[in-house]
Amino acid sequence: MEERLANLEFYMELLLKQMDRSKYPWDYLIMRGKLSRREVQALNQLCEELSKEMEKQKAEGFVTFSPLLIQFRQALPPDLPLEETITALRTQGHYVPLMDAFQKLIKKK
Repeated sequence: MEERLANLEFYMELLLKQMDRSKYPWDYLIMRGKLSRREVQALNQLCEELSKEMEKQKAEGFVTFSPLLIQFRQALPPDLPLEETITALRTQGHYVPLMDAFQKLIKKK
C-alpha cells in the first residue's frame, strides 16, 4: 500500500509539471499546496459567503471591503500565498467580482 501511495504521489508530481498554469492556476495551487478536498470545499464556501456579503455591502453603499479580505487571508491554508491565490481564482473565473475587489485593495497598499 505504501508503494502504491508513493507511486501516485510521483505521478502527481509529473502531471503537475505538465499542467498549463496559465489556464489552470487555481488547480495548480491546489495540487502544489497538497490541499485536501475538504480544505478546497471550505475555501469555496467561504468565498460564496464573502461574495454574498460583498454584494450586500455594495447595496448599502460600502466601497471598501478590507474586512472581507482579512477574513479571506485568515482562512487561507498556510501553503497558499494570498496574492497568488486571488489571481489564480480570478484567472480561472472563480468569484471574479470578489477577487477583483481584493486585487484592488492589495494594489492600494
